[in-house]
Amino acid sequence: WSVNDVAGIVCSSMTYVLVLYSQFVVITVILLPDPLVSTTIQVGVFSCLSFLALWSHLKAMTTNPGAIPMETYNARFSQKDDLKSAVLCLKCNSIKPERAHHCSVCRRCIRKMDHHCPWVNNCVGQQNQKFFILFTLYIFSISSLAMYMSVNKIVHCSDAEWSSCGALSPPISLMLLTILLFISLLFGLFTGIMFGTQLYAIVDDQTGIEKLKNEAATWERLTWRQNMQEVFGRSMGCTWLLPIMPSHLAPTKMHSAKFQV
Repeated sequence: WSVNDVAGIVCSSMTYVLVLYSQFVVITVILLPDPLVSTTIQVGVFSCLSFLALWSHLKAMTTNPGAIPMETYNARFSQKDDLKSAVLCLKCNSIKPERAHHCSVCRRCIRKMDHHCPWVNNCVGQQNQKFFILFTLYIFSISSLAMYMSVNKIVHCSDAEWSSCGALSPPISLMLLTILLFISLLFGLFTGIMFGTQLYAIVDDQTGIEKLKNEAATWERLTWRQNMQEVFGRSMGCTWLLPIMPSHLAPTKMHSAKFQV
């Protein structure tokens, strides 16, 4: 699955550049000049979270979000009168299941579409919402950790008058740390808010586009626990925190499911 959108390609590429920049500054400026046990542990945790963030991003970007097959009505309806009973999308010629919406960027109808996100260059829908939520969680985590380590390093080096604070000159080190601090603050706030709104949407059983359009719930409302299981997996465990497709959302099972019209 790939979306050919210039803005999305630029934004998604920037995600990798910013994470790799953060990794470079954390290792070069924070770890190497002062390889204490506590600092090494912090950098190790930061690296693991960065890997999980990029893994989640890649899955969110390359996973089919739940696109409805195009021109599906041709196979199911042979007479024009039969079309009156179906909800059709005139933009992509597909039967729209309940809670599906058309995305003008992906040019497809998406099951349980929440929104189109340029940072993952994809729609956030039924089959990749878990990956998007984990991406925001891990970016928020590394941003918070980077802010803590950056401030701690700046304070420590200022007290020591930047002596023995690394092979880089004090102005270069301070500039790199300041940029890292700004990036972490900006994206930490953004992903933290996005993570919270996504969890609220799941618990409330209403997607972002449904809330925006103020659509009344015509579907069977589930409990918050059932909604969480629908997104992250039927059985709670460590797989909830890994960007792995839940078994009940596997493509083979999704393709065999019937449309509800």
